[in-house]
Amino acid sequence: MTIRTICKQDKIYLTIIGELEDSKQIGELVESLSISETKNFNVTFLGANIIPKSIIEKLFILQEDKKCNIFVLKRYLFSYLQYLGIKCNYITKKLTFKKPKDNISYEKEKLSQEEIYIFLKDINNIYGYDYTEYQMDSIMRRINIAMIRERIYDFNIFREQVLHNQKIFHDLFLDLSINTTEFFRDHEVFNMIKNKILPYLNSYNHIKIWCAGCSIGKEVYSLAIILKEADMLSKTQIYATDINPYVIEEAKNGLYSITTLDKDIDNYRNAQGEKSFIQYFDINKNYIKVKEELKKNILFFQHSLLSNGTLNEFNLILCRNVFIYFNDALQEKVLKNFYNSLDNNGFLVLGKSEGIQKNNGHNYFYKYNEQNKIYRKINK
Repeated sequence: MTIRTICKQDKIYLTIIGELEDSKQIGELVESLSISETKNFNVTFLGANIIPKSIIEKLFILQEDKKCNIFVLKRYLFSYLQYLGIKCNYITKKLTFKKPKDNISYEKEKLSQEEIYIFLKDINNIYGYDYTEYQMDSIMRRINIAMIRERIYDFNIFREQVLHNQKIFHDLFLDLSINTTEFFRDHEVFNMIKNKILPYLNSYNHIKIWCAGCSIGKEVYSLAIILKEADMLSKTQIYATDINPYVIEEAKNGLYSITTLDKDIDNYRNAQGEKSFIQYFDINKNYIKVKEELKKNILFFQHSLLSNGTLNEFNLILCRNVFIYFNDALQEKVLKNFYNSLDNNGFLVLGKSEGIQKNNGHNYFYKYNEQNKIYRKINK
């Protein structure tokens, strides 16, 4: 990361080039945003897809005082800041490609599964992300969306651009990453965890839980809350993983829009929360911030279910609403991975539209509570 600073009369121009990864440089940027109470700021992020909590909070304060204009190149960071209620300007770089003739309808061009599969193999060889066993219909829809956004009407041109232009691949990568989540989603599942699984796990001196495909962390923090209320969080280590490195950083920040707070509170109550949902957060005008006490026993890191292998020996694994994007063969591969990652009698929780019927999951797990898609490891 490089920080360029220009001072002109009553305004400071800060340009940040690259991702914010070095703690020393992050500290320098926070300090730069704090150097004067009289000057205004123009802050431009060139290259950063996500920024840490300390900078976000500083930017929010400056904007509250009407002392900061923000410009962003990457759409992920733009969307994230907008989501948190921080106003920013999106810097666009338009790519120009020859448009099709007026009498050619783009929608009529149909992509074959064979050419998409070859394209996905090339992506894996170049970038190391393997989508070859994802549901092909879903992949094709998302590729079509990406082509429309980039205004590229020829798949061969789009393919070459993705394979040779990291920015276009990066945008496609975001299209292929699904991050729909909420606090205490499907409260019946959390009721089962609270009333059936946790009392069993409480007999252990140390508990290990894996949240696979954790997205922006709402499920992880929901789990941490019920563990704390059961007086079990202090002896629990939670591993939270996702293939998307940006949602991992977002989860580490623990900042969420206040717009869904009423629904979050309802979900918490329906999940038999024993206290007040908001006591676990610091409340800001536009966002809520997870208190540090919930983060102490959570380890967030990037991990691919497709290629990174097994992790540790867990007592409980949650992988909800991830399998719906995998074909049956890949689901079985991941289920075998989960089987090898669980200790004897360990629990597996899947999404409400998922199960072990068509993927040979019965070879590894038996039904513990089919209604809520909770399974248990078969001891062979």
